[in-house]
Amino acid sequence: MIRALFIFIVLLASVWLGVQLKDDPGYLLIAYHHWTIETTLWVATILCILAFCLFHTILLLMHWIVHLPTSWSLWLAKRRGQIAQAKTRQGLIEFSEGYWQEAKTHLINALPDTDTPLLNYLTAARAAQEMGDNKLRDDYLREAQQSMPEAKIAVELTQAQLQLANRQWEQALATLRHLQDLAPHHPYVLKLLMHLYEEVKDWPQLITLLPALKRNQVITEDKFERLQKHAYLQSMLDLIKQSQSLALEKLINDLPKVLIHDPELMTAYSHYLLHQHEDIKAEALLRRCLRKQFSEEWVTIYGLTKANDSQLSFAETLLKDHAHSAPLFLCLGRLSMSQQLWGKAKTYFEKSIEFSATPAAYLELGKLLEQLNEHPEACQAFQNGLWLATQNH
Repeated sequence: MIRALFIFIVLLASVWLGVQLKDDPGYLLIAYHHWTIETTLWVATILCILAFCLFHTILLLMHWIVHLPTSWSLWLAKRRGQIAQAKTRQGLIEFSEGYWQEAKTHLINALPDTDTPLLNYLTAARAAQEMGDNKLRDDYLREAQQSMPEAKIAVELTQAQLQLANRQWEQALATLRHLQDLAPHHPYVLKLLMHLYEEVKDWPQLITLLPALKRNQVITEDKFERLQKHAYLQSMLDLIKQSQSLALEKLINDLPKVLIHDPELMTAYSHYLLHQHEDIKAEALLRRCLRKQFSEEWVTIYGLTKANDSQLSFAETLLKDHAHSAPLFLCLGRLSMSQQLWGKAKTYFEKSIEFSATPAAYLELGKLLEQLNEHPEACQAFQNGLWLATQNH
């Protein structure tokens, strides 16, 4: 609508101008010395416009000629940049498809005209590692850091990833510790350190790292709880194998609150204490745990400790809430035997067998019957236990 109106106005103005030219074309006289120029006003106007256009064209041509070298250089640079981008794209595609040599060649050839030198160097370093050339990989990583010094953390993170993937544990540890100095709260640095300590089974270092993992929310709460228990359990088992009693006791005293009564950890520690003939410590630990929560494994171990005469009365208090537990009755029978309460021990062993017959219960009953000179019954108990043991295997 607006365009049609504009065209109509232009046509109307043209008609009016034509009428004016016909009625009065005007007159222009220019005299200079003996030269004179006479023409109509409208012809002079048109000549002036043409002269201006010609002059303007000459100026544009001169400007283009003067700036031709610069324009040519800019065009060449743009062209090289386009070629570098094409090579980079090709290299990334080849890297994704597993053509490591071709990818490396295209990515490096794209330098120095690419506007993403860091990406090119880092990807070329990954390709070099896939080719098994660790020296070339490290060279590219150094070049990457020089090409963009402000990306130091990104470059070293890539280096740590590649070292971990290549199982270069010492080099990866050095890189990650340097990164931890640069960025103590960086989640990915902490995560890579976590994986490294798991791989090399450095449980003390992993335990030291746990607060930072939790504080920086590196992993989910469920994964953190599983990792925490695994780290403490494996560290405990290592110390048990090495018989480092003092270090083990310190580890137990430093356990997080959530693991103080963990069945698996306390069971392992209790077995160790019994093996070291530290029955008093084992009994105190198991009593504290059983007061907190009932565990048939704990109560079984508790029956094997020989610490004091109050053990039987404490274990009998557990019957109130666990009156159908076969391991508890086995425990009570053993404790009764240790106090030479033969009749009570026999009753408890028989109750244990009634709820769940086990080779251990028959064995204890057989020993007791031998003690009471009831040899035929003792032989029968031993046979029953042996039969159960063979059935289980």
